[in-house]
Amino acid sequence: MKHLFLAGLLVVAASATADVRRPVAAGSFYTGDGVALRTQVEALLEEARTRSSGPPARALIVPHAGYAFSGPTAALAFSRLPEDGVRRVILLGPSHHLNFDGGALPAEGVEAFETPLGKMTLDVNALAALRKHPGFSGPPGAHDPEHSLEVELPFLQVIAPGAKLVPVAVGSDTDLEACTRMAEALAGLLDRGTIVIASSDFTHHGKRYGWSPFDGPALADTLLAVGRTTAGRAAAMDPRGFTFQVEVSGDTVCGVRPIGVLTSLLAHAFEGTGQVLDVTTSGHATGSFDFSVTYAAIAFNGEWRPWKDRAQPDAGDLQPREGRELISLARAVLETRLTHDTALASWFAAAGVRDRLLMPAGAFVTLNNTGRRARQEGRLRACMGVIEARQPLLDAVVQAAVWATRDPRFPPLDIAELDGIEIEVSALSPMREIPSFQLIEVGTHGVLMTKDGRRAVFLPQVATEQGWDRDTMLGHLSVKAGLPGDAWRHGATFEVFTAQVFTEQQ
Repeated sequence: MKHLFLAGLLVVAASATADVRRPVAAGSFYTGDGVALRTQVEALLEEARTRSSGPPARALIVPHAGYAFSGPTAALAFSRLPEDGVRRVILLGPSHHLNFDGGALPAEGVEAFETPLGKMTLDVNALAALRKHPGFSGPPGAHDPEHSLEVELPFLQVIAPGAKLVPVAVGSDTDLEACTRMAEALAGLLDRGTIVIASSDFTHHGKRYGWSPFDGPALADTLLAVGRTTAGRAAAMDPRGFTFQVEVSGDTVCGVRPIGVLTSLLAHAFEGTGQVLDVTTSGHATGSFDFSVTYAAIAFNGEWRPWKDRAQPDAGDLQPREGRELISLARAVLETRLTHDTALASWFAAAGVRDRLLMPAGAFVTLNNTGRRARQEGRLRACMGVIEARQPLLDAVVQAAVWATRDPRFPPLDIAELDGIEIEVSALSPMREIPSFQLIEVGTHGVLMTKDGRRAVFLPQVATEQGWDRDTMLGHLSVKAGLPGDAWRHGATFEVFTAQVFTEQQ
């Protein structure tokens, strides 16, 4: 029985006619007997309604494991759907078998998905509209072996038997920006009769999954705590906080991409609240935590609204408070990266995201040794960053902090070092090319030098800290690029930038 909740291990060839996608998970994830299946689903929903009640939900996050393990948790979410008026279900799930960018729709000509309870008709007009968007050009074959969408259908067939289905398999190569583009396209389908569901299991923990950072007698409680905190970022309709928590920690949430699409949709086209209804694990069901999967039920109550873009932040210098937030963000990234805990999710919950932290900017994160280690090994421990202003400042700081844990010039950062590390964050202005190195202002300009396909960069504060004049700095910059020390004098190009520098000691 345990194999029912091992996400991604079921690979079955779908037998499909030209117009119906046949079930592949019946008989394994759930019973293949239609009468028994309806009885089981109705019983799960009835039990869920005795456990919890609330206003009708417009969106859900539900697990997709075997009903013996995640069925009660899934039913708790499904029980929050309206009892009538659901005409269309947009169902988002991960692709466990194919990697791709964006969403995959069923092949044209497929008109229904089938389970032992019968056929659920596809909304072919909605699917035709989505096919016009480049974000939905994933391989239709992703649906053939996929269980993450199918496992949800019997609940929908019992609760909303007349609803039409818009099934979308979301590829693991879909980044947060692509999730937002997909969400904006889906917003065109929203109305009072439409609900949106993201199908996802949460943490897959154990050697069988290749991810087992937690242990000890409190393992069960740890997995529940991690699941609740991570699910809380999804319930807060916080696509950045949720996605970065999963990515930085390495957490094995299989539906991080479909949840990214849903939370982006909620953040831009929804007015309401989210609630974590329950978090459970398969380990609690089996009594063994040798390998365990976490399940979360989340409901979103409110109304759909027209899509609204976030206002563009004003350019200009960051305020000291914003600098402190970037420092604490970088430390949360380091802690989450090294311990796999939820410090990063907690940062998003406490700090939120100020608009000015979303302005495009490059960023560097510098780690400095203190005390005896600084005297013995030198002050610099790591310095990594994103030079170009191609992404929001917040994203650049997260990326730079992750890279700083493995600066190739030093051994990988160890968790035991964190208390002895001081963090410095440099928020970079856009770079501009200058015609001559003679225009470089030491202490004001950071410098990117390029020559013969090689590049190297120094932040503005480096020359001042080292006591270098311009020529000395450029000599060191040449050597850093792997060139002779005087290479900067002829044939090199230079770009300069300024930086706001924030330290933990400010």
